[in-house]
Amino acid sequence: MRISAAAMTFCDRDMLGRLYLDEGARLERQVARRIGNRSIAMDLVHDVFLRCWERGGALRGSPAAFVTRSARNAAIDHLRREILRNAHAAHAGPAPVPQDPAFDALSAREAGAAVRRAIADLPETTRRLFLMNRVQGLSFHEIAARCGMSERNVAKHMAKAVARCARALDEQQGG
Repeated sequence: MRISAAAMTFCDRDMLGRLYLDEGARLERQVARRIGNRSIAMDLVHDVFLRCWERGGALRGSPAAFVTRSARNAAIDHLRREILRNAHAAHAGPAPVPQDPAFDALSAREAGAAVRRAIADLPETTRRLFLMNRVQGLSFHEIAARCGMSERNVAKHMAKAVARCARALDEQQGG
């Protein structure tokens, strides 16, 4: 749609700067209420004024009314894009991960090596109790009876060992 010269109001760029100072904060608050995000609202309002600047200050009707309507439209457009983006993401689902048996085997070997190193680095008592539970299949009660300690003490050693193994796996996976 072509706007006739008679329907245009021209404001110089200094006037546009004053308009931004006068109206910018109010527009940001309005847009933020509409979209629920203050930083995106700031970006949208800045874009509105940038488009006015690029047009050389040629605004239709009242400059304040024009930027108010433009900011409202920018907010509506943003919400529409968000709705479409969310709908697309919901229907698309997660990206398929290609299955590569060689990669899976390598990852499993690396994870096993990381856990073995973590177990080897444990203090002697913690390592012995951990292996009694995980390799020999003994319960905390059975370990406590064999080692002459409380079940609570066995549980503390096990928690330390499991945490160290989990940390080793996280580090191995780059996390």
